[in-house]
Amino acid sequence: MIGIYLVMTQRSLKFSLGLVATIVASLWAAPAHAAATSDVDPFYGVVSQTKMADQDFDSMSWGRIGFYRMPIPWASIESSGDGDYDFSSVDPVVEETARRGIRLMPTIYDSPAWLTYRRTELPIWSNYALDKWKDLLRALVARYGTGGEYWAENPDAPEQPVLDWQIWNEPNIRYFASPVSPRHYGRLMKVSAATIRDEDPEARVVLGGLYGSPPRNTGIDAAPFLRRLYKVKGFRKSFDVAAIHPYAVNTRQSLARVFPLRRVLDRHGNNGRPMFITELGWGSDSSTKFGMGSQDAQASQVSSAFRSLLKHRARLRLRTVIWFSWSDLPDTARSCAFCYKTGFFDHDGNAKPSWWALLDFTHGI
Repeated sequence: MIGIYLVMTQRSLKFSLGLVATIVASLWAAPAHAAATSDVDPFYGVVSQTKMADQDFDSMSWGRIGFYRMPIPWASIESSGDGDYDFSSVDPVVEETARRGIRLMPTIYDSPAWLTYRRTELPIWSNYALDKWKDLLRALVARYGTGGEYWAENPDAPEQPVLDWQIWNEPNIRYFASPVSPRHYGRLMKVSAATIRDEDPEARVVLGGLYGSPPRNTGIDAAPFLRRLYKVKGFRKSFDVAAIHPYAVNTRQSLARVFPLRRVLDRHGNNGRPMFITELGWGSDSSTKFGMGSQDAQASQVSSAFRSLLKHRARLRLRTVIWFSWSDLPDTARSCAFCYKTGFFDHDGNAKPSWWALLDFTHGI
């Protein structure tokens, strides 16, 4: 049974006219976004703030969402510095995405408490810290990459190696990297790229998603930060995909964050380098400037954003857009004022109008 949440709304009534034929076809056909070995990157993706259930992945697959970005804090894999890795939080996600042909992109970030008292401190301050970081990357790629241990241990799982590895999250804002330093992050990128590629030559290294325009005195805008990264010797070859988080009050301002990054890439000899938007979203509440005020207004913004991004896709060399986030958080668990109402689904699993707006694009109805 395809696990989509059928909550009939005015938008879903329109969608349901084309639903039956699509469901019947999907029961026999492979997902349109399937095949990690394909040269074509899925355009639509999501990231979740909470643990995903099987029915969530069913809905993703049915909705033709082809990329799942999984944040992996370092401490969730290595809780002490003894090199004993716990993959129990990652293994099920690898299996569920592989079974549905959904591409997985882990984002590895946050220094653990056993290494430093600041989780935002990039692990480049000592040889020991850097060696522990490299060991972590080797362990992850050796397990889930091409020919990885996970696939040998789980022969019944369809082999879909993890090929895209994102290094850190928003390294240009102090909430995730302190101090904010292009020199420090450039060094981390070079070391990470060499480590990952040595373990799996087929892997791609994804730049940590740069926050488009951080609040005043909290970081460096994405384009200037990238320009300064290019001053780090060897940085230009350290990544295969650029990434940005162009949060803004509307679509026009969001695009105004993305185009300058494209120009910086082109001017530094990376004009062929693809770009991902690894976070983009607007909430259905009105608690912040990124909240649209209602669920219907959020749905309209989904339509506006994807319509414009598809229009400029070729010019930007934009391969993938990942929505933040899959589902809402409960009102009592706000990780940030903006984050808790950005989902396609509410906290109880009911589809919001934004979900149907997205399906207008993924199913072409």
